[in-house]
Amino acid sequence: MGSTSSSANYPLPAMRRLRVYAFDPQASVSLSTAVINDAVIELPLEKRWETPLSKGPANEYVEVIDVDPASGLFYEPVNLNDPRLLAQDGLAPSEGRPQFHQQMVFAVAMRTIRAFERALGRPVLWAHDKGLKRNVIQGVATEVELNFTRTLRIYPHAIRERNAYYSPEKRALLFGYFRPDGVGARATDASWVFTCLSQDIIAHETTHAILHGMQQRSIESSNIDALAFHEAFADIIALLQHFDARDVVAHLLARSGGSLRTSTLLTGLAAQFGTATGKKGALRHALLDLLKVEADFKEKSGVGGASSIARDAKADASSDAAALLAGTKEVHARGGFLVAAVFDAFVTIYETRSADLFRLSGFKRGAPDLPSTLVTRLADEASCAAEQVLRMCVRALDYVPPVDMRFGEYLRAIITADTDLVPEDSLRYRVAVCEAFRKWGIRVPGCISMAPDSLLWDAPNFDDLEADHHVIDYLAKNLPGGTVEDAINGSFCELLGTLQLGVTFAGDVESKFHKGKLTEGRVGFDKSDFKPNQRTDGRDEPARNLRDLSMRIVARNQRIIHEWFDAPTDLDGVWDGLLGLRLQNEGGNAPPALGSLTFKGAAASSGKRQPLFEVNSARISRRAGPDGNELHLLIVQLTQRRRAYFDPKEQRAADAGNYREIGRERKDKPDFWFRGGATLHVDLRDGKLLRIIRKRIDDEDRLRTEVAFRIGDETGTVAAMAYGSEPFAFVHAGEADDVGDQGKGVTI
Repeated sequence: MGSTSSSANYPLPAMRRLRVYAFDPQASVSLSTAVINDAVIELPLEKRWETPLSKGPANEYVEVIDVDPASGLFYEPVNLNDPRLLAQDGLAPSEGRPQFHQQMVFAVAMRTIRAFERALGRPVLWAHDKGLKRNVIQGVATEVELNFTRTLRIYPHAIRERNAYYSPEKRALLFGYFRPDGVGARATDASWVFTCLSQDIIAHETTHAILHGMQQRSIESSNIDALAFHEAFADIIALLQHFDARDVVAHLLARSGGSLRTSTLLTGLAAQFGTATGKKGALRHALLDLLKVEADFKEKSGVGGASSIARDAKADASSDAAALLAGTKEVHARGGFLVAAVFDAFVTIYETRSADLFRLSGFKRGAPDLPSTLVTRLADEASCAAEQVLRMCVRALDYVPPVDMRFGEYLRAIITADTDLVPEDSLRYRVAVCEAFRKWGIRVPGCISMAPDSLLWDAPNFDDLEADHHVIDYLAKNLPGGTVEDAINGSFCELLGTLQLGVTFAGDVESKFHKGKLTEGRVGFDKSDFKPNQRTDGRDEPARNLRDLSMRIVARNQRIIHEWFDAPTDLDGVWDGLLGLRLQNEGGNAPPALGSLTFKGAAASSGKRQPLFEVNSARISRRAGPDGNELHLLIVQLTQRRRAYFDPKEQRAADAGNYREIGRERKDKPDFWFRGGATLHVDLRDGKLLRIIRKRIDDEDRLRTEVAFRIGDETGTVAAMAYGSEPFAFVHAGEADDVGDQGKGVTI
């Protein structure tokens, strides 16, 4: 009791608290919202196996670099480990202090990253550079990915213009600042508008970076939905994160009478930016923008009734929405339908969860002066519903095809991913999602119904392979008396045995149990990682970084999977059929238009060319559902490209290998690359191949559709996706003033 304790014996706090604007600086100049605009984001304090936070701020995920080229300045980086800042939850919100700007972009970006990690069950990894490389360490060939982007760079004052965007080329977030003019200048009451001080803009751009890391082909505009999905998904994450701060949610629900179908800060995005650029309010709304345009559409088309899409579940309303969606091409305007569908589903879920609260209290939704206890409970329900819907939306990313995704396919991904984890939909979340998508005109081609069970991705169909000679030969040699499914799963189990499914302890470790290498060729810790190093907090801790190891494990698994599919086997023809790709050149008959034929592997000595393909990702996901159900999945994405031409004659010549008809230059530079791909799900507990979500490389109908889209591109999105460009800089520079207007404005 009387002994003196060292500070080293004091426990560290569990969370790092950082003050931010709950929305943006504009909310602080109004008395009604200023009381809630000073918010706090809690981030888990760095663990022993994580890189300590340094000035910038910088950690193993992001690095804030505050250079201002327009002013010729480099602002001093903030040190969030300073005891004075730790004692007061970081710097107080301030438009005029660059160090607070650094603090805010870091806090919001990390909160967004953590939300994805909770939903995905694995670390967030950024998009890597082109090509895989080998490294030799101490004379031992090891599979090390040298070109992973380890940290996402964030520039709070990168450009002096009305823009903010994620740069795929730089692997960075670039935020702009500008002087408002005209109506916007008077409305914002600000001499400068900093996009890095808007929670919505930061979360939006961070989501772009995360999505690109997960789906590297997602930035290629192959159809009208492709880039619109990128924008819509980023908006969805930003909107749903509004509900993290329950005191803010409670305050705004009290003002709206518990309703989320009215215009509030909760249902809009980037209010200050929108006002400063002439929007007279939020840049985009979850529902209201589309409601206005829907009414205009009915008036112009002569459709009777003024009831909104969002409030009318009848078939005619759904048909009107589908017609409106079909005629909407601008990226953000089209993405607004997906945002509206998801947000409408969320609001419906919230209303269902809170209906009993209104019945018990005797109050009606929308009534003024709700009791504070009721408001608190409503805020709890809204926050819980938002968290659940956000996780459903994020988990769905593992259930989409790797190329050429459509809105309807994303709906199938949401439903399938949620069904896998939560088999019993007792709260009818999936029904609400399906109903909302139908109301907003998003259809699912090929599905006979919009009921949840009809939207599930199918399991692999092995019945059609019964007579395949590859399978018959394989079963005779390796699995007498077995089934087709046994053959396929048995073949894949061979691959699983070579993969690394977790962190190991590798290297020369001497012990009484083992001498020499524990796990040859695998990625893991070795004894050098356990030498003490000096941390910034003064404690000696092992120099371990689990995220860096995750990058290396992913790279190793990608390489092994690629080599496995690339090697000739008895089931090559079967895999080609299942995946919809051409991985082997059996009989020398691989389509010449694949364009990526080369000498590789065994073909290098035989002189036979083999088609190239990519393993875009090989990720492991471990998730637990609310009922205790667990998922342990290996998620693999493969893609392949094929030469594509606008002229049907050129396409036929390329497909037949008659390049003399089109010339060498056209062979080397086709009009575009048509891509196919497949997403595979494998259960890590028994090695079973659960499903294949594919886009066939030989799908002629899909090829014709993409040709028509590229030729008729009216929005410039295809041009924005050209190699070496900055697609999001292009797209964020202009937006239609509303959903029905295809003109240009300013957006994010």
